[in-house]
Amino acid sequence: MAFPHKGKTMSRVRKWLSSALWWILSVPIFIKIIGIGLLVTLLFSTVVFYQIKVGLFRTHYQVHGETALSIAMALATRLDPLVRANNEDEMHIQVNQVMGEFPDVRYIVVQDTSGKILSHGFTFPSEAPSDLLQNKGDLCATCHAALPPQEISSDLLEVPANMRLSLGHLRAYTRQKGMILEVTAPIGDGSLGNVRLGIGDRVIVREITAITRSLLWSVVLCSVIGISLAFFLAHALVKPIHNLFQATQRLRQGDFASRADVYSRDEIGHLAAVFNQMAEGLEIYRDAVQEKEAARQSLIGKIVQAQEDERKSVARELHDQIGQSLSTTLLAMESSCSNCMARHPECDNIKRGIRSMIDDVRRLAWNVRPSLLDDYGLGQALERYINEISKRVNFSIDYQCILPPDHARLPSQIEVTLYRIAQEAMTNIIRHAQATQVSVILMRHENEITLILEDNGKGFDLQAMEQRPTPPLGIIGMKERVALVGGDLAVDARSGQGVTIRVKIPLGNDEFSSQLSLGSANGNSGIHSG
Repeated sequence: MAFPHKGKTMSRVRKWLSSALWWILSVPIFIKIIGIGLLVTLLFSTVVFYQIKVGLFRTHYQVHGETALSIAMALATRLDPLVRANNEDEMHIQVNQVMGEFPDVRYIVVQDTSGKILSHGFTFPSEAPSDLLQNKGDLCATCHAALPPQEISSDLLEVPANMRLSLGHLRAYTRQKGMILEVTAPIGDGSLGNVRLGIGDRVIVREITAITRSLLWSVVLCSVIGISLAFFLAHALVKPIHNLFQATQRLRQGDFASRADVYSRDEIGHLAAVFNQMAEGLEIYRDAVQEKEAARQSLIGKIVQAQEDERKSVARELHDQIGQSLSTTLLAMESSCSNCMARHPECDNIKRGIRSMIDDVRRLAWNVRPSLLDDYGLGQALERYINEISKRVNFSIDYQCILPPDHARLPSQIEVTLYRIAQEAMTNIIRHAQATQVSVILMRHENEITLILEDNGKGFDLQAMEQRPTPPLGIIGMKERVALVGGDLAVDARSGQGVTIRVKIPLGNDEFSSQLSLGSANGNSGIHSG
């Protein structure tokens, strides 16, 4: 039977683990190196400290147990004849003497083979093990029966309850004053009983404490050294990477002269050297592209200027030659018809045809190059053009010209550029937009001239159009024209939402103005030389 919730839970767990792993891998390299150094140092120091401490405890307790066993064996040798003679007073004296000679001995108990206490000195020890405290057969049980048993396991100190010694065995238990180590030594061959001697661990604790303190300081010193080395290593690794990253950022922002510092000959140093070679190659390529782009822009500028000059020449020829010739023909015909005795019925039709041709020639000359643009400027030329267009289309056109009253004329190239863009945009609107409302706005600020053309037609998908094998030449041509005068053209188009074209051209740039003048002079010289 399937459990859908189980699969979802596993998916969430995998997603959480993936996110956690991504977060860990996303930590900066500097923090990673410091963290690894700190973790390794602490882990190694902790393991070494634990192993040394356990080893020290085992060794010291083993040595301490052997010492206690030696004392117990020596005492058992001296007690052998006293036990045989059943001399309890002398046994008490021997027991007390040994306890006096070794202050760390907590108790000595002499028992026979049945477990009966033969001697424990003149006072019963309060730190005796629980089996002695509960000895019901002891004749002196009245003096120690009220003592509560407190024996616990000694596993926490890594001392087994029955550690084997060279002879006999070792027990360990705790009391209020610390650890008690108990050894058992036989009296004689063991047939007379045994001696149970308990020795404290104050000496061990004092030595272990001193060694532990020394180990802790060693661990701290090793940790400081390890962290310092990790910090130095992290700095040595991260600094070149950070420098390379900054150089990459500057290169991304267009600073092709940016170079990365090479600190060493390792992999990072080789990477920085390769980056510098790449940046040098990109700089050379950028310079070559800029030279080609400048030549292309200059060529396009000359071509556009030549076109405009040719348009001006053609418009002048249409107006002055063909227009004047048709006007002269019309006047001659009117004069001939007025003196003719038998007026031909087609004379009026011929004169109307000649007048129509004169109007067509004037309109063609205006479309090729409006003289109003050269004589009165962009504002009036656009107004005249919009009025002429409004007579021939079935949608309304709102034209607004916001120019300061005392403004100076724009450079000729800027005026021609904006006028041609308006012509191109209006032609596209008439052919494709199916609009019912069009707005044309010309605004001039202190350092900028703006032209906005907006319609409510069917629009188009600009991104899809730009990805076609044959890009829209009209938009490309408008952008090229604007780029020639240092401006920017933005097209906002969406299917079913109309099209908005914004043209912004900066003014007051002396360097660019000189380029315009130079381009105009070169274009004119090219025309005259042709």
